[in-house]
Amino acid sequence: MQNKKMKIIWGAVGVLVALLVVWLVLSFGKAANSSRQNAKPTPPVNVSVVNALASDLPILLTTQGHLVPLNLVDIRPQANGIVQHVHFKEGDEVKAGQLLFTLDASDADSQLARANALAEQIKAQVDDAERDVARTRKLASSKFLTSSAVDTTLSKLESLNAQHRAAVADIQNARTVLGRTHISAPINGLAGALSVHPGTFAQIGATNAALVTIVQFDPIGVEFTLAEQNLSDVLAAKAKGVVQVFLESDDGARISGQLVFINNTVATDTATITMKAAFPNAAKTLWPGAFVRLVISAGTRPGSIALPPAAVLEGPDGRFVQVVGADSKVATVPVSLLRMQNQLAVVAGLKGGERVVSEGGKNLKPGMLVHAIDTVSAPK
Repeated sequence: MQNKKMKIIWGAVGVLVALLVVWLVLSFGKAANSSRQNAKPTPPVNVSVVNALASDLPILLTTQGHLVPLNLVDIRPQANGIVQHVHFKEGDEVKAGQLLFTLDASDADSQLARANALAEQIKAQVDDAERDVARTRKLASSKFLTSSAVDTTLSKLESLNAQHRAAVADIQNARTVLGRTHISAPINGLAGALSVHPGTFAQIGATNAALVTIVQFDPIGVEFTLAEQNLSDVLAAKAKGVVQVFLESDDGARISGQLVFINNTVATDTATITMKAAFPNAAKTLWPGAFVRLVISAGTRPGSIALPPAAVLEGPDGRFVQVVGADSKVATVPVSLLRMQNQLAVVAGLKGGERVVSEGGKNLKPGMLVHAIDTVSAPK
């Protein structure tokens, strides 16, 4: 009897638990349906959009370089001697052919005098030998001398003529040595610091500094490097004519020059190539060693697309842009950055005509809805 009552009680408890479970399920189901019915759709994200336009864009490459002389000469002595006179001052502007230094020429004068005297002596012997040849030939024609006597006098004359030629060469050498005691400027330019003064012994092949260094200022050069990827554009522009280079000075002035040198190898460690440009510098406002900003004009590339820099994003897989489709949803499009030009990013990877998110695209994901609150065309 006791067991029967317990079974009845446990059966009633089971029924109650089952009813409670059913009620809970139905209650949560209604709450979920109500939540789904009351949930509002996610609003689109406000972004600024720029229309990517393909156009014929000038290729302007910006870089930095340092001013270098296109011509520089270290003046060194070509003869040994005491410096007698210095005919200029440090920092003077000198002209090609201008006398700079005079060395003691006493030894050179003596050598030239000896060479002249020896040449005159041998010339007198030559004249005498010529007269002997003439007399010998006359006597041989009268049968008073044999032909061998004529040959002897001719051999003597030839020997003396050879000696005379050597003496004349010695005169020319002595004059060359004497000329080297007068040192002139080989180029136009500015003279640097002097390393000698009157009384200093100038010696050929001395390991000390040059007597003076002359630097050409007009025109002046700029040495710079460009990325390897820009080389093809520069070479294509060079094949069509002169490549213009513009120098931007600290005072805001823009000086026009031209490319004069492209190195024959690309530096493998930096993937850059060295170039030089020449600029007029008559006023000498550009000084060797100073750093300057440059813009290289390398022709025009059709179908180029330039975007605001903020539109080009970078992720783990590289650079990309967010493109807004006709359904107002964004899609990610990979691009490559060709260069920065006029504060714009010139990119490859777009066809033109796309609507690109210029602001507000950092937190967007593909497929998200956006609302363009500002749409403009990409500047050219």
